[in-house]
Amino acid sequence: MPEVTKGNPYHYPQSNLALPSEISETVFTKNEMTSSRKIIGMALALLLAHAMVIFMLGDSPIGPALSDSIQLLLGGLALLSCMRASRYSDRLGSHFWQLAVVAYSIWVVAQGVGTLGNFIPYPDYVRGLINLLFCFWFGPLAMALFLDPEHEPKGIDLLLILDFVQGTIFCLAAYLYFFYVPSLSEASTDLAHSVWAPYFFGYGLLAAAFLVRSFFTNSVVVRKLFGRMGIFLVCSVSTDALYYYGPGAALKTGAWFDLLWSGLLVAPICVAATWHTQDAASPDDNIAPLHTRGLIVTQLVPLLYPLLILVMFTRIAEARITLAAAVVLVSFLCSSTRLLITHQRLLQAQEALRKEATHDGLTGLWNRVAIVDILQRELLRSGRNGSTTGVILADVDRFKFVNDTHGHAAGDAVLCDMANELTTAVRPYDSVGRYGGEEFLIVAPGCSLEETWELAERVRNSVANRSTSGQVHKLAMTLSLGFVAGGPESEIESLLHAADEALYLAKRSGRNRVEPQLAFPRLTTA
Repeated sequence: MPEVTKGNPYHYPQSNLALPSEISETVFTKNEMTSSRKIIGMALALLLAHAMVIFMLGDSPIGPALSDSIQLLLGGLALLSCMRASRYSDRLGSHFWQLAVVAYSIWVVAQGVGTLGNFIPYPDYVRGLINLLFCFWFGPLAMALFLDPEHEPKGIDLLLILDFVQGTIFCLAAYLYFFYVPSLSEASTDLAHSVWAPYFFGYGLLAAAFLVRSFFTNSVVVRKLFGRMGIFLVCSVSTDALYYYGPGAALKTGAWFDLLWSGLLVAPICVAATWHTQDAASPDDNIAPLHTRGLIVTQLVPLLYPLLILVMFTRIAEARITLAAAVVLVSFLCSSTRLLITHQRLLQAQEALRKEATHDGLTGLWNRVAIVDILQRELLRSGRNGSTTGVILADVDRFKFVNDTHGHAAGDAVLCDMANELTTAVRPYDSVGRYGGEEFLIVAPGCSLEETWELAERVRNSVANRSTSGQVHKLAMTLSLGFVAGGPESEIESLLHAADEALYLAKRSGRNRVEPQLAFPRLTTA
């Protein structure tokens, strides 16, 4: 056993043995770095092979098939890289890469069916479906905008399910808008010229949303994920624009333009393959507050899909008014349900904050500030009905001995059991609060000095006649109590000071007893 350096019990001499966290971190870094290099190397090798196929075979009979096959391999590699990044991510990062897996799965299906089309002739509706998948494969990625950028919980959230339904409705509306309605007047299975402008507007709006979200965030992880995705989508929409408006419109499969599509596949492969080196959230990620402007952006993003659906509604309604109305209705129901759930969670959060501000975290009783406020209100109320308010200050006997002998966990258990016993022994309309470390304050409205004495004795007997279970042992605990009764003219500080003096008198007199403060001035009741 290595000798520990004297003077610092937490300092260990250097040796060949490492702590478990250090071992896992070192092995993870080396192995995953090697794996990342292999993935990136494979992607670059496929890109180089694609360039050779294009410049050597071009659009010859075998060229398009090889070009599509290489792109299919790149898409499969992107899919595996996203799955790998999801496995090494947590919370928002995991959700993001899972959505990326769904998106690239759609792309791989479309590319796979399209590659087979080089050998098997397809009917027009199949080619139209392939073009639809190619145009909107990024739909699941857009759902990442709905994720909470600061505190995404583990598991699948109900809001995420609603957003998924909203995204599905958007895809249906997009199919009707970009393919079904134009096909009624234009015989084409690709995007009709009449819908190019709104397509690029929606695509560009999505890219801008990612860039805006990356700017209005406190999280380093979110800034990197959303920022890179925004840049990637800008490059993707630019490539699509070159395909429809630029030199790509006149080119066939197997031409040089295919290298741009392949480059768009290599970029996310590199990001996903190296993500584990950056997916460690800074300490501020989990505690940094969301600024007002970031909160506004967060709440505006869920309106993205409904807004786009409304933009497409008019054109769809010209062809199928009933179908268009049904799409908008379902989208409205999803948005309304999301709003109601968000409002309910806001109310729950407000209630939790209110309870946290007024209750003791350990015992669940009123905290010091809250119980003193209650005493103030009861004194004011006593002025209206001419009564007195009883104030009882209770202290756990020999509590320091419990902590020193059995540990602080046993002491916490004693305090919790005491809190339960006090709330059981008092009247339903009395208030009990944790006044200090092991001190409790009981406010008994409408009690005279004699009635307060009787209540204090009942509390003392209730505690003394039961056993409080600690962490290991059964601990027989007792209370010392001091009490006083005051009216509306009484100052709270003086009232509490008088009860405190009576409490210490009970302590000095042998503990496990009740002592009044008879010298305190109080109202006399008839």
